[in-house]
Amino acid sequence: MLPIIISTLDDPKERDFMAQLYEENERLLFATALKYASSSHDAEEIVQDSLIRLMRKISTLQSLERYTLASYLVSTVRNTAINYMQKQSREHQRNAVYEEEGAEVASSPLSVDELMVIAENRQRLLAAWRELSQTDRTLLEGRYFLGLSDKELAEQLDCKSTSIRMKLTRARRRAMELAVAKEVECR
Repeated sequence: MLPIIISTLDDPKERDFMAQLYEENERLLFATALKYASSSHDAEEIVQDSLIRLMRKISTLQSLERYTLASYLVSTVRNTAINYMQKQSREHQRNAVYEEEGAEVASSPLSVDELMVIAENRQRLLAAWRELSQTDRTLLEGRYFLGLSDKELAEQLDCKSTSIRMKLTRARRRAMELAVAKEVECR
């Protein structure tokens, strides 16, 4: 079902473009959101928020090639999901209910400290992600978010499919090294 938010666009060409974009990528958007969301309702909220962000960038979206567009959509949904979950976590902490006896916090299975560590790790990984080369991001997004095969990644990067495994290994290593460096910087 097409989100109502798309119908708010004034320009019919933009409205048609966004409707087609949504219909072609609906499963990808929701699959990405569900990786981060704790429920299908949260995933729907994340996709709606992502669409609002994407509607602000229609001219950019129209100029992207198919694979780049898919990566852009996944990145937008992922970043929106991270922001959404962090906001939910902050609200959950503020609205924590205290029991009368012992003033224990009724919360999720994760403690506040664990949630804070997760949020900090996400921030470090996000900062590290921004420093990765476009090739590394394309490789990692293509494999882990879009589920592309070695052959599809090779076509996208214009290289041999036999070299993709090593390129992925190196990209993962660089991402981990950057994340660790960010952790050291934070200390």
